[in-house]
Amino acid sequence: SEICSILLYEKETGLLKIKTSCGLDESSIKDTRIRKGDDISGWVFEKGQPVLVEDIEKDPRFKRRNNEKYYTASFMSVPLVVQNEVKGVLNISNKKTREIFQEDDLRFLKGLALEAAIAIENASLYTSLEGAAINTIYTLNAAVDLKDNFSKEHSEFVTKYGMAIAEQMKLPKEQLDIIYKSCLLHDIGKIAIHDYILTKKGELTAEEWQEIKTHPLKGSSILKPLKFLGEVITIVEQHHERFDGSGYPKGLKGEDISLGARIMAVADSYAAMTAKRPYRDALSKELAITEIKKHKGTQFDPRIVDFFIKAVQANKI
Repeated sequence: SEICSILLYEKETGLLKIKTSCGLDESSIKDTRIRKGDDISGWVFEKGQPVLVEDIEKDPRFKRRNNEKYYTASFMSVPLVVQNEVKGVLNISNKKTREIFQEDDLRFLKGLALEAAIAIENASLYTSLEGAAINTIYTLNAAVDLKDNFSKEHSEFVTKYGMAIAEQMKLPKEQLDIIYKSCLLHDIGKIAIHDYILTKKGELTAEEWQEIKTHPLKGSSILKPLKFLGEVITIVEQHHERFDGSGYPKGLKGEDISLGARIMAVADSYAAMTAKRPYRDALSKELAITEIKKHKGTQFDPRIVDFFIKAVQANKI
């Protein structure tokens, strides 16, 4: 077939919308909004019954319903049903042989629709579980804020600066989402650091610094069971690596460090320098930028620093 579309029902809007398709133009996808019972897809959704039509222009049941412009001549439409609940509609039209669809075609499509409906439902459940897991992690992250008053404000600024750099780089939406989550969660490993170290007023001893430096690995260990976080876990683990290889925990160098971690290294350092700490005053914006430039090519990826400066000049930072 030349044309296929899957329309899913949105309870919030009460409409069927095309969620995926092939052979349709963008305007058809964008403009198709069908109410329950309306047009052909709405009828199939409401009745929960499959339909095979030899010729749309001659079938009295649907001739007046043919407002869905992608239906031509012979077509099939079947409901997507899971546990007796209709979730949407699967439509097929324009057989490449130019023949009309037969009952055998419809039986085959009904089988595909059953598999598709189960897959869509599983994806929906997975998304819900993923959202619940993320909320749990954010709650755990809030526990870090209770231990370290500096942490919450710092994570918010790191997120703001990291996203500004990433947007300046024109990274795709999927990568922006990864960087957003990574920035929010980058210090979650501090939940495993002793309270007296996190709340200490003066400078840390060498031993205390060694414990602080374990938080990237502890953070990745906390997040590792949530495999759907994928690259987020890597970025959390690597956000204290340095471009010249002198960072921690693994001494990675250059582009062996993930792009997200290289972005966060700049955002994290700038946020830390421009914040007041118990043992020192905040640096001015100008002085912090000078420090970032000073460590270009050593602590920081030169390319990321350039985008950071562009974000500053664009008043995004």
